[in-house]
Amino acid sequence: MDKMFLDVRGMAGKMGVSEKTIYRMLNDNQIAFAVKIGGQWRFRIDAVDGWLAAQSGTAAAGKIDPSVTVASALESGAVLYRIHGENRDETIDELLASLPTTASLDFTAIKLSVLAREAFASSSLKGVACMMPGVERPIAPAKSLLILAFLEKPIDFKGLDRRKTEAVFLLLPANSMEQAILDTRLRRLLMEAKFIDDLLRQPPRRELLQLLKDTENRLIPPRVRAERKKPTAPAPAATSTVFYR
Repeated sequence: MDKMFLDVRGMAGKMGVSEKTIYRMLNDNQIAFAVKIGGQWRFRIDAVDGWLAAQSGTAAAGKIDPSVTVASALESGAVLYRIHGENRDETIDELLASLPTTASLDFTAIKLSVLAREAFASSSLKGVACMMPGVERPIAPAKSLLILAFLEKPIDFKGLDRRKTEAVFLLLPANSMEQAILDTRLRRLLMEAKFIDDLLRQPPRRELLQLLKDTENRLIPPRVRAERKKPTAPAPAATSTVFYR
């Protein structure tokens, strides 16, 4: 796992700032994709570059929502059941064909971008694939969307663990910053065996959204910006009264 995440010292080195500055930024909720693992702050390596690009203004255009969550993206997206296909490509075709027709989305471009990313290594692990566009072929809807598709039968997506895929998350981020945030959040959820078990039961949409919200809030609780205490005014100096006869 250390190869997938940076610690505070590594993040400070990457940004060229002090560890104290990183802790201040965390306290001010300026690094929204940071997660705590074992009580220690961690930063997903492949999310850091996109975040730094967003900070420098080179990210895809669009308003960034640092508070975006997996649950909110799925509410904006869709939950699909009984998606057919004999292989990965057919499954993606069926998934995209099952979505409502939207003029702002080019399904052909989405498929090409997703497959370009999957060509490097399958995103499927423990029966769940987490697909998203490659950075060289970005897809930028007005609002980040997450689609969850349950397959009619397990399909071999060539996962590293050789387990057949039963469910597919398809992330269509509004910009690279939100892609980094949602990717980190989603992968943190999928580190929980119980969450995967509950997910693969294919619960109804309402129950599924509640499962996501509860698990996400438990594993990645919303951070409240700390309020600075106002300095307490010093008490007036005590005065003594002298009586003269």
